[in-house]
Amino acid sequence: MAATYTAEHYTANLDIRTVVHNPADAATAQFIDLARPKAGTTQCLAIEGYRRFFASITTTILVGTGPTVFELYAATSAAGGGKIVIASHAMGSLPNALNDSVVLECDVAQVREVLSTATHIGVWLDCQHNDDEVACTFIRGEPFYPVAGLTADYVS
Repeated sequence: MAATYTAEHYTANLDIRTVVHNPADAATAQFIDLARPKAGTTQCLAIEGYRRFFASITTTILVGTGPTVFELYAATSAAGGGKIVIASHAMGSLPNALNDSVVLECDVAQVREVLSTATHIGVWLDCQHNDDEVACTFIRGEPFYPVAGLTADYVS
């Protein structure tokens, strides 16, 4: 028998999304498109009163030696305008096997320290090969105003 009431603790306090990133024939550093649904130039997410940010990348397809650059950026637009690095993973041991994962996190104070006018945050990644692919889980946490359903189902 299922529980008789619905509890929303995590989904009211976190915006969690997982997207698959394929560099699409360009093995150059670029933003991971965190928008759902994909909206063209929307690659970064609004800070919108969240206090903490977390990103994890996991290798899913490797043709090259895996990602070499993994960073969080503050930006002044959804397209990544005025981007400035907040945190950078040292990548001492490259995630060069399937299911290797690396993580980064920061808080809003760090975002404001590097770019006081920041309105958005994004994940910057450089894959070694244009056919490499990673899954990125991005979390915006500790909202100033928790509400039910910050994390909701997404089916396209």
